[in-house]
Amino acid sequence: MSSRAQALKAVSVGDLIFGLREDGRPDLLLVYSADDATFLARNIFNRTNFRFSRDGQGRRIEDGQACTIVSTTALPPEQHQVAIGLDRRMSTNPEYPDSRLTEDEIRLVLDHHEFFEARLLPGTEPIVRRAQRLRAVSHILMMELDRADAPESPPSLREYDDHVPALVELLEKQDSSPDVGRLLSDIVALRKRPQRVSERTAAVADSLVRLAQSWT
Repeated sequence: MSSRAQALKAVSVGDLIFGLREDGRPDLLLVYSADDATFLARNIFNRTNFRFSRDGQGRRIEDGQACTIVSTTALPPEQHQVAIGLDRRMSTNPEYPDSRLTEDEIRLVLDHHEFFEARLLPGTEPIVRRAQRLRAVSHILMMELDRADAPESPPSLREYDDHVPALVELLEKQDSSPDVGRLLSDIVALRKRPQRVSERTAAVADSLVRLAQSWT
C-alpha cells in the first residue's frame, strides 16, 4: 500500500484535513463520520459538507462540487485548537458581533493553505499546482482588472470564476499579451462590465503573462 493510501486509510473522526476543489478553492475540513469505505467532513469556515471515498476523492454534498484531499498532516497544536474552537462556535450560527473572527482565526483563514500545500500527500502535486495558478489569476483579476471596492458598479464576489480556467489554459500554452488581452476583452464584454474595466485589459494581460512566465 502506498504512503498516500495509508494516510487516507488512517483518516478518522476528529481529524482536520485539507482538500482542494476543482476551482482551486481550499477546504479545511473536520472529519465527523468515518468507516472503512468513506468519511464525511465539513468545512469549518462555511459549514458545507463533503463525502469522500478512501482514495481521497469526494464531492460537496450541497452542490456536488468535486474535492480532492491533498494533505492529512496535523496542524500545529495551537492552530489545531483555534480551528476546533472556530468549528464549535460556527456550529451555533452566531450573529454579529459574536460571528466576528478573532486575530488567530483570521490568521488561520489566510495561512492554512500554505501550511498544508507544503506538506502534500504523494501524487497530489499537479492538483495543487493547478489550484495555485487558478488562485493567482483570480487574484490579479480582483486586484487589477475589476476591484470589488469600486465606487460604482463593483463586480460580484465571484464575477470571473467561470472564466479563470480558460485564462489559465491559455497562459499555459503561450505568453502572448495580445491573445490574453483579447480573451480578457471577450470576458469583460460577456460579463457586461463598465468601460473602465475594458480599458484595463491590455495592462492586466501583461500582468498575467508575467505571472505565467514564473510557472516555467
